[in-house]
Amino acid sequence: MKCPICQFDNREGVKFCEDCGAKFELECPACKANIPLERKFCGECGYNLISAKENFGTKPEAECLPYNTLEKDSINDVAPIEGERKHVTVLFSDITGYTAMSERLDPEEVKDITSKLFNEITKIIRKYEGFVEKFAGDAVMALFGATEAHEDDPVRAIKAAQEIHKKVDLLSPQYEKIIEQSLVMHSGINTGLVVTGDINFAKGTHGVAGDAINVAARLSALGNAGEILVGPDTFYQAEGYFDFEGPVPTSVKGKSAPIQVYKVLSQKEQPIKTRRLHGFKAELIGRNVELNLLKDAANKLKEGKGGVFSIHGTAGTGKSRLIQEFKDIINLKEFQWLEGQAYSYSQNISYFPLINLLSRSLQIEEGNPPEEIKKKVEAELENLMGGNPDLIPYVASLFSINYPEIENISPEHWKAQLQKSIKIILGSLSDRGPTVVCLEDLHWADPSFLNLTRLLISEYRGPVLFLCIYRPIISLLTGNQISTMSTPYCEIRLQDLSISESQGMVQSLLKTD
Repeated sequence: MKCPICQFDNREGVKFCEDCGAKFELECPACKANIPLERKFCGECGYNLISAKENFGTKPEAECLPYNTLEKDSINDVAPIEGERKHVTVLFSDITGYTAMSERLDPEEVKDITSKLFNEITKIIRKYEGFVEKFAGDAVMALFGATEAHEDDPVRAIKAAQEIHKKVDLLSPQYEKIIEQSLVMHSGINTGLVVTGDINFAKGTHGVAGDAINVAARLSALGNAGEILVGPDTFYQAEGYFDFEGPVPTSVKGKSAPIQVYKVLSQKEQPIKTRRLHGFKAELIGRNVELNLLKDAANKLKEGKGGVFSIHGTAGTGKSRLIQEFKDIINLKEFQWLEGQAYSYSQNISYFPLINLLSRSLQIEEGNPPEEIKKKVEAELENLMGGNPDLIPYVASLFSINYPEIENISPEHWKAQLQKSIKIILGSLSDRGPTVVCLEDLHWADPSFLNLTRLLISEYRGPVLFLCIYRPIISLLTGNQISTMSTPYCEIRLQDLSISESQGMVQSLLKTD
């Protein structure tokens, strides 16, 4: 079967060209029936298809590489969506030096390079549950929140952009001799209201319009090589997770007034999860009892008595704010505060909250080379695990460090040795002083880490205060597990504020009586 676009000879029966990705069916503009390309008239309604064929495959350069040339299962699994107004985060990411590369190389070589890059970029965007709206020559446009809204879509978009930049940096050496320059990305991200067309990601009938898209594209164009620029709404929703430079008032095409532009610098070592109006913070209302319980537990911890707090409530009930207030009122010089965080996009990563906790404790940053990570991990674990050097590989392997001596062991043995290692590490830390282990958003943790958490808080008897924060979509401990615990256990169930408490919070926010 020959493709009418690129003339490639495909196997019989395929639905897409195996070389350029073009679809081998037209949709009748009149009755929406699927028609093979070689037909002149629609067999359902008799519509003349000649004009439709003439337009097939003649999109301008801005849409020359359709999204369905990549990762088809990313579109087949998404249900059609009717046109509607949506609040989304838009990511534009461009290849720096694309024009020079196009002038230097044959079009087929350019297409081969960009196709490989865009395949890797698509995997990253899908990892954070975004969707590729289109590829436009040297750029990718992705939407976060179009198919399914998440409370952290701006954070996901920035993390995706960071990973895209790093991936292209890693791939660049493969092509530098060919293109005589480095491959580098620059990105723009903006959050705002858009209007979607009738979206059917499997059939390719989709379209999104809105000022948020235009601003994201302008931000991408403003960025220098390696930069990620974001608009004000993206900044306000992600400032607790990343360090930024700015704002810089910038005039952009299509906007009557300058917009505030922020440059992403790095991810914060200690994210601030509490959400608030920018520049405003209300007093803590209706949580004095819970805060006093935590303060009492901190005092007992200084006396060598550990404990476990299970703090749960639906989204918006103030779990993170309660923890932040507790953290602010205790003297952190008297405690070791260890914090591990789960994210909605990390649910399929085994032991992610543990990796997150260890990364913060060992000061491992995103972008550290593997050799540096191995050096940091092994040096600190040697201090913490003392006479158990044989256990170091079980913890270090969480960071994708390979150790031949544990490659052929069974998963059950690996899990048992990891549990043993973590208990030893906790013991070493608690010997240094009172230790608080704060585990946030456990409802997004993977099953392996949840089982490890249950084991630790049920069996560990050292001077450690565990704070387990989650939404009540999971059950952390059974009644039997709680009844057999030797460590003091306290469950805090946060409810919505009462009407009077809500009024008090608003008055505090507005500084009124």
